[in-house]
Amino acid sequence: MADTNRLTRRAFLVGAAASGALVAAGCSSDGGGGESSGATTTTATTLPVPDLPGDPFTLGVASGDPLSDRVVLWTRLAPEPLHARGGMPRGLDVPVRWEVQTLAGREPVADGVTVAPADHGHTVHLDVDGLDPDTAYRYRFSVGEYRTRWARTRTLPAAGTTPDEFVLAQVSCSQYDGARFAAYRDVAEHEPDLVVHLGDYIYEHPGGGLRPGVVTAIELDDYRTQYALYRTDPNLRAAHAVAPWIITWDDHEVSNNYVGSTPDPDSESPDEAALLERRAAAYRAWWENQPVRLDPPDGPDLEIHRRFAIGDLAALHVLDTRQYRTALDCERASGISAGRRCATSTADATTVLGDEQEAWLAEGLAEPAAWHVLAQQIVVHQWRFGPGDDAVWNLDQWDGYPTARSRLFDSLKEADGAPVVLTGDVHTSWAAELLEDFDDPDSDRVGVELVAPGVASSGAALAAVEAVLRANNPHIVYDEVGHRGWVRNTITADEWTAEFRLVEDHTDADSPVTTDATVVARPDGSLTLA
Repeated sequence: MADTNRLTRRAFLVGAAASGALVAAGCSSDGGGGESSGATTTTATTLPVPDLPGDPFTLGVASGDPLSDRVVLWTRLAPEPLHARGGMPRGLDVPVRWEVQTLAGREPVADGVTVAPADHGHTVHLDVDGLDPDTAYRYRFSVGEYRTRWARTRTLPAAGTTPDEFVLAQVSCSQYDGARFAAYRDVAEHEPDLVVHLGDYIYEHPGGGLRPGVVTAIELDDYRTQYALYRTDPNLRAAHAVAPWIITWDDHEVSNNYVGSTPDPDSESPDEAALLERRAAAYRAWWENQPVRLDPPDGPDLEIHRRFAIGDLAALHVLDTRQYRTALDCERASGISAGRRCATSTADATTVLGDEQEAWLAEGLAEPAAWHVLAQQIVVHQWRFGPGDDAVWNLDQWDGYPTARSRLFDSLKEADGAPVVLTGDVHTSWAAELLEDFDDPDSDRVGVELVAPGVASSGAALAAVEAVLRANNPHIVYDEVGHRGWVRNTITADEWTAEFRLVEDHTDADSPVTTDATVVARPDGSLTLA
């Protein structure tokens, strides 16, 4: 993928000349999160910036897509975040100064001036390279008299090295009006090495009822406003400010249960043309508002599957299970995903990932790593609700695509390392062994799956079937369906430890968050409760 707005120390003078001037911003003693600290004490600024109605950094900062020598830094200028264009002048590109320092010694590493383009929603995607591997840094942005506080990021370990341990936060399904984001606060307090978001970062419509302001997003400005609303939450901003994020999407970034170019029958998009127009707006807003190393989309397509190496410890394969998926012709009840499999489910041409992404994944799995990690959206392990081939399945999960899942398992069996699948989507907590034949408990294991609860989205609907699923699926080691939360994954060469951190009271931003269960995966594909 092409880099966006990359600036290094060497590029500093070029960027400064292009912007017309430099800003003199004093150092802050605050090493905390990405909140704005308001006006700087310095007045020696000649940066050509417009008059703004207030602090442009209301949405904080973020970093993402780290490599061993670089990381993407992000911010969005929005002095009035819930107003049109975030309160920014129409059509005006704005110069933004940036600084990077080592976290330990606070030594200057790189700085420069980049631009927040109006046609990118006044967002910055800055790819800072020339960094040291496995190193923590701090960074900040400034515009005129305003600057952000310092935020933390880090690079990944280099190839040929294996860290003693690596902590990965697994999050998903963060419906703004479904909870107060106490889970994000807990993520920030734990300061992981990396946060992986598995989709449904925003929801395209209201539904939780806990907080006002959520709109039904159809047009680009709707989605931009939705992202802005979410980032007004201080717990989300804090979680972004402590570590780099790697992010994929699921359905709610566009429309509930859409598949490829096919809308869900109950969605606001009546046909394929309407969905593709909506998808173009949604993909554009997703790109604008996430710290990703991708070119901006032009239309309804955006390739987001990508791979990251955590030294020799783990290869992280970030997947897209929405854009290329085959729409099933199976009958299902209105408003739910349950139904019986049909001919489309088992057809050889039916796919979840698409042919190109399937081949890309198989190629990556063949490379050596202690762990091969699939960051994807929908539940892979079997959820059998009843006996026989005529059973009802959740057709929105891999259960609706058994032939495609068999191909996935063929690739996992050939992996040069132990497969771990990280999943979101269902708002509830699950840990399961992945079996070559789920109906034969003695069949070979091909990996393990860890399903994160929703950060804020409710899984209450599954309470009615939890006991049935547990009884009919002995490969499930752990499940919990009553609480929001996240998963803290501690990875070593010999062991993968997953702590399911659950929120006591989802209506309270300061709610206690505790470990409900700890499961341990080993390279042989076994999974046990600690």
